[in-house]
Amino acid sequence: MKSIIEMPHRVCESTCYINGLEDILESRGEKYPDYMLSVLGGMGEFSYFRFKRAVPPEMVYFGANPKYLLADLEKIIGFKQEIIENKVFKNTFPLLKAYIDRGLPVIAGALDMFYLHYYSDLYGKQHVPIHYIMVVGYNDDLQKIYAHDCTFSGVQTISYNDFEKALNVSVPGMSRKNTIRVFHIDKELPDELELAKKGFNFRAEKMLNPPVSLLGIPAMKKLSKEIFDWKDPESFKHLVMYATVPPHVPKKFDNSNGMRKWKSAVLKSLGEKYGIAGWVEAANLFTRSGELITDICKAALQFDRSLISGLILKVAEIEEKAYRLIQT
Repeated sequence: MKSIIEMPHRVCESTCYINGLEDILESRGEKYPDYMLSVLGGMGEFSYFRFKRAVPPEMVYFGANPKYLLADLEKIIGFKQEIIENKVFKNTFPLLKAYIDRGLPVIAGALDMFYLHYYSDLYGKQHVPIHYIMVVGYNDDLQKIYAHDCTFSGVQTISYNDFEKALNVSVPGMSRKNTIRVFHIDKELPDELELAKKGFNFRAEKMLNPPVSLLGIPAMKKLSKEIFDWKDPESFKHLVMYATVPPHVPKKFDNSNGMRKWKSAVLKSLGEKYGIAGWVEAANLFTRSGELITDICKAALQFDRSLISGLILKVAEIEEKAYRLIQT
């Protein structure tokens, strides 16, 4: 049996966790700018976790866990998620095919890129269990699925065997094995400006007045004090990795700005388009904080705790001002 859904597809690297949703929203008549949903979902923010038994014991993230990013966007945009997870593949795959038969594309992930043949640098060489794709079809005769991937135009094919292995991955706190999602949209989508205002207010409130001190500006101030107690080198490496796109320890630091480049670009573009001066000013502030985050990454690889402490306090000061500016 064979089934495939014709869908628009956006190519936008490093947005795999959101790219399928963007395609679905576009098929419903709303094409939001590149990185807008990423930013409104929480990319380019801050969280800090510290657990003695964790590996590493201190973890800093400048992005957002896709699991919670999608949950936030569910509230902001107004769609509903249906999630199937932690089942065996032989039970999950028939459900996936049934959704496709009903005309519903399926988000699959996290996936291990070790099994995705079109990533030639990684295929069969390196396990990277952080990827997401949108499955738009399947072919039982050829034993292949058809998928949209944010890095490539057109439709990619993946063998059933590779797909099963890629999907059988558990990422603690992010994704359980064999996780698939379907989005249900039952009401009219907000237009670009309406969504931006609602989303920026949501993000500002969460970063300025977070429900827990692990998030936002309070977490930055917490890190500035506790960094002097850090002992595990892997914690410093983790900080650098998750300030960098894609997550890795870079030789150069061109993309180690904590995704502030994305946040600044979205705010500047929308601010200029709709004549909202506060968003443009905030964009400039996030550009500056991104430059300081790059300096923090360099200091982290030198284990310079004092410099990190001072820089993160400057970032907190700048971003507190920026978040107050984007509230409308």
